[in-house]
Amino acid sequence: MNSQHSSSVVVTVLNFNRAHDTIECVQSLRACHFNPLEIVVIDNGSTDGSLELLQQELANAEVVSTGKNLGYTGGVNFSFQHVQKKHADYILVLNNDTIVERDFLNRLVDGMEGNKSAAAAGGTIFYDHDRTEVWYAGGRMIHWRGLAVHDHKGHHLDPELLGGEREVSFLTGCCILFRSSALETIGGEDERFFMYLDDIELSARILSKGFRLLYVPRAIIYHKALGETESPFKLYYSIRNRLLLIGLMNSGVIEDVARIYFLAVIVLKLIVWRLHKPLFYRAALTGLMDYFRGDFYRGKGFDFI
Repeated sequence: MNSQHSSSVVVTVLNFNRAHDTIECVQSLRACHFNPLEIVVIDNGSTDGSLELLQQELANAEVVSTGKNLGYTGGVNFSFQHVQKKHADYILVLNNDTIVERDFLNRLVDGMEGNKSAAAAGGTIFYDHDRTEVWYAGGRMIHWRGLAVHDHKGHHLDPELLGGEREVSFLTGCCILFRSSALETIGGEDERFFMYLDDIELSARILSKGFRLLYVPRAIIYHKALGETESPFKLYYSIRNRLLLIGLMNSGVIEDVARIYFLAVIVLKLIVWRLHKPLFYRAALTGLMDYFRGDFYRGKGFDFI
């Protein structure tokens, strides 16, 4: 039975060519013990008939189309603009390849209600194919490298062993509950990233604005992240966007050292990829060139699928 809460939440789920995952995600959200809860599905320019299937299968949910692929960052910003007029206390951005526990949202909201200086919160994320294996259990930033680390990733842990609510320096974009009143100060996603690593920049920006990030261990969801491997598609964004992050998060000598270190590593890998993985070589080289040309925003990673 859903419990009435004094706060209201709008959940936004972004879909791109994965309607079946989105439908399963929404079904799990509908089983949540949280009320009032409104769910908005944003179709981000799907090309596989997803929009029509979502409209058919989710007849009682609001399904909105962006009209074209805006990337993850543009899609999230579109969703912010669309749902802020609903004046909910909180906005949850949730990946469509997730399944949620029925009480996860109650725990996230209660955590935020008890921590008024927190602008955003996330919970524990287990792999869906093995619901005892951690994908994210808090996170921390490595500023000089433009990196973020998922704590306990790959470990098999009981949530009871993860401790209580605590501040972290990184929240994964897979699941973030935002305090609506803080979004005007924070701003939306940096659309230069298009996708990947944007959550690192966003976490750093939230902290730079004087807000806190909250990790709520008992707020549990499951992520369909089986078979996560490096690919030319991801490689393009990881190189272009990592260099962008290093510049945004550092300055002076630290920025110079970090950039030189990263470029040295990539150059060595380019030599190997040139001989053994030509598509990786092309993706990496294009990512480097686009960074130095200032060619952001666009989804050029799709050229390497």
